[in-house]
Amino acid sequence: MDPAGKVAIVTGGNSGLGEATVLALLKAGAEVVSLDVSGNASDGAGFVACDISDPAAVSAAAAQITGPVHILVNCAGIGGMGPVATEEGPGDMAAFGRVIDVNLMGAVHCTAAFAHRMIGNAPEGEDGERGTIVNACSIASFEGQEGMGAYTASKAALAALTLVWARDLSRHAIRVNAIAPGFMETPMVAGLPPEFVTELLQGAEFPRRAGRAEEFARVADFIIRTPLLNGEVIRLDAATRPPARTQWSAG
Repeated sequence: MDPAGKVAIVTGGNSGLGEATVLALLKAGAEVVSLDVSGNASDGAGFVACDISDPAAVSAAAAQITGPVHILVNCAGIGGMGPVATEEGPGDMAAFGRVIDVNLMGAVHCTAAFAHRMIGNAPEGEDGERGTIVNACSIASFEGQEGMGAYTASKAALAALTLVWARDLSRHAIRVNAIAPGFMETPMVAGLPPEFVTELLQGAEFPRRAGRAEEFARVADFIIRTPLLNGEVIRLDAATRPPARTQWSAG
């Protein structure tokens, strides 16, 4: 699907991977709306304040966006660390639930709302495509490290749902794919100690560096433009296979 002239929704579009995706879609000629809880949208993009973990807020946000929606990129997410239990007692289940609510259920709410809108689009091109959806997963979808239970649960579920949603929506000519990045330079990890970042990057083959948000955006653009690509999760991680734990988590 050519993004030019299409309406694209990017969750978490005011920072990090989402912001880079907004900029790439604007450059491609799309009309872009960012759904985020705070911050400022990039110049040229619309912004609707929305807590995507709240289905009523997602419905209200969708109602503010008029006309056909052809593209959805589910980028919004939060981090979280903590064991499921320790000698002192059970882990923080409220914090665990919050990560699930944002990273997983937020994507579910947005996909449900905007896929419904896409179903009503007129078919386009030789394949009669009506829409395309891209999920931001993670290498934690496949190899979660010690202490990353909530984040891994949310991203593993989103990776698994990518094929299910592709199958749900194929009859409506809507594609669903995902990107699973490794360690990326984003605001979410900006405060990590340099020595911890160095340790995390030891598992990368080549190049041994943090990923850049614009690299994620280029893959999203490729997915959007490639009709035969459907139901796939593309790793973007320099062949990284993270260890079970780091010195940081062990300490």
